[in-house]
Amino acid sequence: MLRPRALAKLGALFALPLAAAAPAYFAASPRAFASIQAAAATTGSVGALVVPGVGQVSVAWWRAGGHVYAPLSACVAWFNLMHVPQAFTSSGWVVGDLPSSSQAAPSSNSGPLYLWYWQPAHGDEVTYAGPIDANAIVKGGQIYVDVDALRQLLAAFHVQTRWQGSQLAVIDPVPQMSLPPSGVASSAYQQPGDLWPEPWFYGESGVTSSALYNPLTPVLPLRLQTQDGFSGEAMITVRSEAQPDEIHRYSARMVSGALDATIRLPFTGPLYVEVDEVLNASSLKLRPLAYSRAIESAAPSLSLQSLGLLQSWFVNDNESPQVAALAASIAYPSGGARALSPQQVDEKIQAISDWASLHIWYNWPAYLNGQVPWQQMTTTLSLHYGVCQDISGVAAGLLRALGIPALVVQGQGLGELGWGPHQWDEAWDGRRWVVFDPTLDAVYTSDQGISPPSSVTHDDFDPPAVVFAQNHRGGQIADW
Repeated sequence: MLRPRALAKLGALFALPLAAAAPAYFAASPRAFASIQAAAATTGSVGALVVPGVGQVSVAWWRAGGHVYAPLSACVAWFNLMHVPQAFTSSGWVVGDLPSSSQAAPSSNSGPLYLWYWQPAHGDEVTYAGPIDANAIVKGGQIYVDVDALRQLLAAFHVQTRWQGSQLAVIDPVPQMSLPPSGVASSAYQQPGDLWPEPWFYGESGVTSSALYNPLTPVLPLRLQTQDGFSGEAMITVRSEAQPDEIHRYSARMVSGALDATIRLPFTGPLYVEVDEVLNASSLKLRPLAYSRAIESAAPSLSLQSLGLLQSWFVNDNESPQVAALAASIAYPSGGARALSPQQVDEKIQAISDWASLHIWYNWPAYLNGQVPWQQMTTTLSLHYGVCQDISGVAAGLLRALGIPALVVQGQGLGELGWGPHQWDEAWDGRRWVVFDPTLDAVYTSDQGISPPSSVTHDDFDPPAVVFAQNHRGGQIADW
């Protein structure tokens, strides 16, 4: 049983080459950033480099020769706010997953400072572009970088900047991409800012990738091709490197060895992402396809509630068009308009809960033998049986298909054998979270075999909290 709790790679290369001059690969008009030169206050004025919604770095600006400069150390800290990997190597100041050998930071007499960046070539390949002349100067033993050069670099990554008073800020540091509420799209979305490849390592030979992603967009397009021709489910695992208990598992379809999907990155910072072919879902037999420990996200981590509303390995209703049709037939048997009032939504929630209680039969043999299989929601619908996590997952998935936010909650339930691990649901009716338990509302006359319940009650549908607490305790949001 899964118990999970829950891009920013600019990939630029800053180098200190020995060459005395840099070719003009980036042709930006000198007048494009004249506003900074005019707006800067006096020499040594105090301001900040800002990442809205994330933080800022205090800066003592230096103004000379019609240019405004920021300390190199502050520039490094600014990129750190955007979760941009950085290191000093034999090539100079490296930002992104480039050579890993390290050396000391550049000194004030290292020579001209140039800013290098990447640009896409073919598929997931990239080539170096630049350099941009940083027009670096040395004051008081510190290296200062021309702010215009920083803005040119960010512009090359399709990231806009704005000078406000004494602050230089990136605009919309986490661009939003429209994804389905499930957090999984059935194709690899690409947009102009997608410059950097996912640096995959392959578990199987003959795997290729061709998707690029935007350094500051909290989504990851996945386009993998295998030679084995596998068709079936893929499990996509996303784990935070900083917080290993932050983990989420998506489900996606592979067709003839091809995976084409986009996922929402739910956590901030360095991420581990793994893609596995699911050879046997019930025993969760996996074959590793590819993994990466170099995916980064500057977007804030999703709240536990938002994470719980995403598609997961268990609740994969968005993969089957039939789920939406089934949900509509249950909630709107006579057709008609969508419910609007909370009271009407409550009626739809109860209809879905009743259907799950009546049509997903409890798998007593598996439960009593302690052999509960791993089971996706779409599998549960085809089998028509499962245990509490499957029944609650079906209810949540059907409600989400109706556009009603629904969560699965894990805690403990009181049964004939005492307290034990249990799952139930919560659904949002537009005013409040309605708590219900479709598993306990199904009344069985026997715990032998798999058969329909004898009746369905509403004892555990939206009761007073003190009543619900009599046979439920604990409880935290799960993502299945």
